[in-house]
Amino acid sequence: MEIWEWIKRKWRDLVVIKSIIRTTIIWIFKQEKNIDLTSYLISINIRWKTIIIKTNKPIINSQLLLFDNKIKEESQKKITKIWLKFDYEEIKYI
Repeated sequence: MEIWEWIKRKWRDLVVIKSIIRTTIIWIFKQEKNIDLTSYLISINIRWKTIIIKTNKPIINSQLLLFDNKIKEESQKKITKIWLKFDYEEIKYI
């Protein structure tokens, strides 16, 4: 029973982290470019210490690369604000 509880908690944490990253990306892009990205973001996956963000337009990926540092800083602030610990090395835009 303890293992199952740990798995559920870990899964919940990952969902919250993905949501924070998604909202941070949308917020930053809306602030900087005044464009809503919700229709272009397909998925956000976490693989080990890499976050993979899929979009359906390559031009959006290149624009997101410009704001990469700001996305990392803001999302890390929000994650630590809710007492979660998640350290990632890089964000890949596909």
